[in-house]
Amino acid sequence: MTDSLSDSDVEQVVRLVETLDGSSFDYLELQVGDMKVTIGKGEPPSVGSAPAAPVTTPAPQVLPAAPAPTPLDAVAPVVAPTAGAVEITAPTMGIFYAQSEPGKPPFVTVGALVEEDTTVALVEVMKTFHAVSAGVRGTVVEVCVQDAQLVEFGQVMYRVEPALR
Repeated sequence: MTDSLSDSDVEQVVRLVETLDGSSFDYLELQVGDMKVTIGKGEPPSVGSAPAAPVTTPAPQVLPAAPAPTPLDAVAPVVAPTAGAVEITAPTMGIFYAQSEPGKPPFVTVGALVEEDTTVALVEVMKTFHAVSAGVRGTVVEVCVQDAQLVEFGQVMYRVEPALR
C-alpha cells in the first residue's frame, strides 16, 4: 500500500498525525477514496464502542496552501451574546481560516448580517478546504476562534443572533 503513496500523500498523513497530536482527541479514522488511515494516541477505542456518527460537510474545495498566518484584529472582538444565539460549529477537525486567502478581508466580522448560505469560514484538512456556511439568518455577535487556529469537530467558531422572521 505504501508503494502507491506519493510524497505529498505521506506529507499529508504526517500533518494529520501532528494535528491529532496537538488536539484533545485520542483517535482519528479517515477514509479518502480507497485509502483508509487510522491514527491514535493512548488507548484505542474499545471493540464494543459505537462508531462516531458520520459527519456530512459541503463538497470540499481545493485551494492553494496559505502562507504563515497573520493576526486579524477584526476577527477577535467579542460582544456579549444574548440568550438564544445560534452557534456555528466546526464541521471537522482542521485549521480555521477567517478569509479566503491571506490579505483578503474576513468572510464575516462581529455585526455582519448573514444568511443561511453565507460562507463564514474555511476549515482545512489535509490541504483540502471545507467552506462553512452560517446555516442561520441573523447577525454575528461573537467570533470565538482566531484565524489559522486549530479547531476540533463541534468547536464553536461563531455565535449568531437569529433574525426575527
